[in-house]
Amino acid sequence: MLLFLGTAPRALEGGDQQSHFQKADTYTVKVRTTVEYPFAKDQVGSSAGAGFLIDRNLGWIATNAHVSSRNPSRIEVAFKGDTYIDGQLLYVDRLLDLAIIEVASSAISDSAQQALLECGTEPEIGTPVGAYGHPFDLSYSGTRGIVSGNRFRWGRYWVQTDAAINSGNSGGPLINLVTGRVIGINSATFSKFISEGIGFAVPMPHVCRVIELLKTGVNPSVPYVPVSFALDEDSEDDLVVAMVYQNQPVTWPLQPGDRVVGLARNPDVELKSQAALIHALRGQTGRVELIIERSGNTESVFVDVQSRANLLDRTGVHASGIIFGKQELKDDEIMNPSGLLFIHDVKSGSAGELAGVEGWNYLLSVDGNSITTVRELCTYLRGAESTGDPVRLVTRLVAWAYRSQTKYRSHTLYVNDVRLVGPRASEQCPS
Repeated sequence: MLLFLGTAPRALEGGDQQSHFQKADTYTVKVRTTVEYPFAKDQVGSSAGAGFLIDRNLGWIATNAHVSSRNPSRIEVAFKGDTYIDGQLLYVDRLLDLAIIEVASSAISDSAQQALLECGTEPEIGTPVGAYGHPFDLSYSGTRGIVSGNRFRWGRYWVQTDAAINSGNSGGPLINLVTGRVIGINSATFSKFISEGIGFAVPMPHVCRVIELLKTGVNPSVPYVPVSFALDEDSEDDLVVAMVYQNQPVTWPLQPGDRVVGLARNPDVELKSQAALIHALRGQTGRVELIIERSGNTESVFVDVQSRANLLDRTGVHASGIIFGKQELKDDEIMNPSGLLFIHDVKSGSAGELAGVEGWNYLLSVDGNSITTVRELCTYLRGAESTGDPVRLVTRLVAWAYRSQTKYRSHTLYVNDVRLVGPRASEQCPS
């Protein structure tokens, strides 16, 4: 089924390649973001990229998650020829490099038009496409190429293209130059030092599913998948269960060796990867019937489906340039059974960096105390800040040690600037 989102006029469809680039001027925007307290995968500082209008009435703009960041202190958007206006982050996806920004519809230029989205099908290899955006601050620039493939890589699906994608193109539209419809969101490219003409865009059918659910008030966040699958380098199309986890919010009655085949309610959907399974389960809740192969027999099992919490509801605590917070992973019962807080980021030049604290490790203890909630840690560190006394942190990292894959490090930290951080967080620690 081809799903058309929005009410853009029919005049936007068809035409020649030049006109499609000209029309992209009316829906492509500039996005600039400032990040003060980054969570994992983000960086402190300012950045710029592109986006495009997907719903004029709602003021919704699609872009990359790495353009918007996951905890921006400020987002601004500008249509061509207009000044920047304030935006706010409406949604960030945990799997796709996708974010939805909301701006006041009354602030949108009269000349702006929303893009037509290709929601129904993957593009055919060889389809002529144009990548549009602002590469290297060259505003509203287009490059041409073809669709090189529909690729599964890094645990998700991409449209591969040889249209040049450079810094500043991120978040902009990848346009089918035959129909004028947007088929993807420009996202990444291989290093120019090792490749030529290999770029990737987020496929529009996956984006459209998120938009559709948002518009109906359903949480589009990825569901819990409480199993890990074995990877076979010679066959990427099998979902063979390797590990079943028991401490997630949902448990599934699967066994190692089971092969997940499809959904009973929609047997035509091919589940060739975990990403395909995740997209098939978006927006669903309750019991869902899976078709599996077990010991050579085809069977059906019922699994409980629950969406993960909105990423924007996440809260962390900042202290001395360090961002602490939860990082819930499905294999926590193996890697983090005690529910330790995760170190998302350590600011360069901060007291935290001076103390030797590094990001992507876990907080084991503070002054010998195990503290596993953000608010408890915030309260404790606020007390240390008020007295001026240093605290002793012990962190845990995955690294080889004597007959161990885990190391522990001790840090003396002088505490300053303690506060709760997050897109919807108060800046005050609980008393």
